[in-house]
Amino acid sequence: MSHAEYTNIHRYLDEAFTGLEMTADLQDLKEEIRSNLAARVAELQTDGTSAEQAAATAIEELGDVQEIIGGESEVPVSVPATHAGAFALNKVTPRSGFVIGAVLLSLVAVAALLWFALVLVSGGSAAAAVLSTVVLWLTAGILTTWSLRQETSQNYPVPRRRALGYGASSAAAVAGLTLMAMVSTAGMGLVVAGAFVLLGSVVGFIKLGISQTNRKKPWIRAVQRDYQAMDRFSQDPVAAARFGIYTAVIWIIALALFVLLSFTVGFAFSWLALLGGLVVFMVVLARMLFPAGEGAAQQTKQK
Repeated sequence: MSHAEYTNIHRYLDEAFTGLEMTADLQDLKEEIRSNLAARVAELQTDGTSAEQAAATAIEELGDVQEIIGGESEVPVSVPATHAGAFALNKVTPRSGFVIGAVLLSLVAVAALLWFALVLVSGGSAAAAVLSTVVLWLTAGILTTWSLRQETSQNYPVPRRRALGYGASSAAAVAGLTLMAMVSTAGMGLVVAGAFVLLGSVVGFIKLGISQTNRKKPWIRAVQRDYQAMDRFSQDPVAAARFGIYTAVIWIIALALFVLLSFTVGFAFSWLALLGGLVVFMVVLARMLFPAGEGAAQQTKQK
């Protein structure tokens, strides 16, 4: 195990303890090592070292973790009988600061959305509409970025740069939709601008999705290997990318029809375009997950 490959102490420890039966004593040892590494990382960061380099340095200074464990790496893995048992064994408790912050940001986003809707319905000023949408953009971007930076029971945190990319794409998606919705207060120019911003968001999501690496922890990957049902998206990255493109096309067309119908027949019927987009999306999702003839092929393979 090359220390230089690891810039996250949590991922390093999970990999180091893979293959061990996690007894209470071994879990205590793992948490003690984690605490020591975290303290060393914090100390290095106070000297100006980046988080990634600090983690790599702390791991390098730790030495051979297998010697610390005491040669127990040959103990076979104890696989819990149920998925619930595996989850309980590897559960990561969300940070209280993140939970409180996410709730507060969500409340701010809901308030901004209600304000935006009220401005549109009452025919308020464009300045008020823009201010409320800016709050929506910021909260969407911050919530997305912050959420992806959290370690969960199943996934490692998304790297900072990629998380910021997802946050920017989310903010752009909200910006595009709200700009298009402001046509009644600011004119058709915003519809065109919103469409370009929304298209940029879609391109950003597709690029990030195609280049996404596997963030699953070793225990969840083991559970997935034991799971018999076919998860086509995880096994076929090309199908996942194709589905992302289909999704973008469906919703761009649905939104364009929504705007067009809003001007021609009014809001009483324009919502049908969004409903139609949802129906087509669900059909495409079903076709992607369960291709025709898959069941027969799976039965043949099992025989």
